[in-house]
Amino acid sequence: MLSGLFHPLLVPTYMFLLLVAVNPYLFGSNNFLDTRSAITLLMIFLYTFVIPLVSVVLMLALGMISSLMIDDRMERIGPLLLVMVLYFWVYYNFSQSNDIPTIFSSYMLGIVMALGASFVINVADKISLHAVGMGGLVGMAMITMAIFGANGIQISGLTFSLGLLVLLTVILAGLVGSARLALKAHAPGQLYVGYAVGFIAQLAALLYYFQG
Repeated sequence: MLSGLFHPLLVPTYMFLLLVAVNPYLFGSNNFLDTRSAITLLMIFLYTFVIPLVSVVLMLALGMISSLMIDDRMERIGPLLLVMVLYFWVYYNFSQSNDIPTIFSSYMLGIVMALGASFVINVADKISLHAVGMGGLVGMAMITMAIFGANGIQISGLTFSLGLLVLLTVILAGLVGSARLALKAHAPGQLYVGYAVGFIAQLAALLYYFQG
């Protein structure tokens, strides 16, 4: 269940939800998920989850992969390349849009970087893409706390600190990793490499944007 809820393709959607909860004004919205931000959410979900998922299903139908789980390391090459190209296209369009804040473009660039690194690493050894996604989510939460630390998250009139958000993402990352180990989908080393790739890619993207 955790593997499904925190599938790597859902990470951009979660990143958007977290950022708009912290500061909806970044997206030109007055509050969390008003009409404008809801449309942006739908667009992100469509381009980063639905279209890649449908593309992988088509690859399965064409016999290019043997299962949707893509357990075989070499079978991952095609889907990884496809998703990387799609995400780069999304990142490029977001980076050119005045409606998307620079910080979210940075998060998307971090995902593209992580996919590129995962593609290269996968040639030599299998890497946990779930760990890559969760490592990126933890990195995104930490960056958000560093930049918007005073904001907090408003839910039902209550304010939750971003430190709590970081702690929650770390715990979730650990639970997702444990679930992958329980399913015997990965060795511990493949998880650790995945976490590092996702986390470092977010920091690298941030440096590119704000010190480049």
